[in-house]
Formats: sequence, structure tokens, C-alpha cells
Amino acid sequence: MRVNRKFNQVVVEGVNLKYKREPDQEMVQRIKVLKREAPIHVSNVSLIDPSLGIPTRVRTGYLEDGTKVRVSKKSGSVIPKPDRSELTYFARTKDLKPGPNDTKPELVMKKTYAGEDFLRVFNDFEKYLEDKAALEAKLVFKEDDTHRRKL
Repeated sequence: MRVNRKFNQVVVEGVNLKYKREPDQEMVQRIKVLKREAPIHVSNVSLIDPSLGIPTRVRTGYLEDGTKVRVSKKSGSVIPKPDRSELTYFARTKDLKPGPNDTKPELVMKKTYAGEDFLRVFNDFEKYLEDKAALEAKLVFKEDDTHRRKL
């Protein structure tokens, strides 16, 4: 029914049913019990043999032209892989129209960064160091005799 590729999980119809108790909307006194399929890991799912129509284990084999294919262990027939070309980035974005919140293409290509004025940055840093040295010169530390040990 569904595939969650991020967690390697699938939802199979009629497998791993979970029962949930929920109050009925029509009558407050009754409680409904809902059955829902929960996800299971893909390692717990078998492929269906195309010639027999039953679950089977899979081994790898090679055709005469050298392409690698999945082969059913029960009947030896080739199990084709599904077409996933619609999942590529190009296929998902080729007919996309720009929306009102998208940046205009002419603004994307516009150069907005002129570079940093390193002489100004260096002068600001020197001024910061001079100010820091002037503040440190104003600091006065009193010598406290109470903490000195007498020898």
C-alpha cells in the first residue's frame, strides 16, 4: 500500500494489523475498534514470483548481454524491477512553473556581492586594538596585603 524509503518500511494490506479503540462520534456510549495496517521492515517482505503468483526468495543472475537481473528461486523466472524514472530530480522538476513566491530568474543571476573592503576592515581592527589598550591602561589594581603570608 505504501513505501517509506527513509526508514526502509512498507505497509502491506492485511499484514501487521493494529487495533485502535476510538469513541464513536454518533453515540457517546459506544466505542469503535479500528483496524489499521502498521509498517513492517522490508526484510520481512518477499517478492511475488511472476509465473507462479506466490512469494519466493530471490537470487541474482545475468542475461546473455551481461545485465544483472533478479531471478526467482522457485521457478527460475526473471523478476523485473519497477520503473523509477519518475523519481529523478529532472523528471520531478521539468514541468514546474515558477510560483508567486519564487525568485525571478533575472534576479538570481544578478551579481550582488561586490567584495569586502579589506583596508577598512584592517583600520577598524587597529582602532579596536588601540581602544582596548587605552581601556586596559586605565585599569588600576589595588594590592591587598591581607592575603599575603608572612614568612
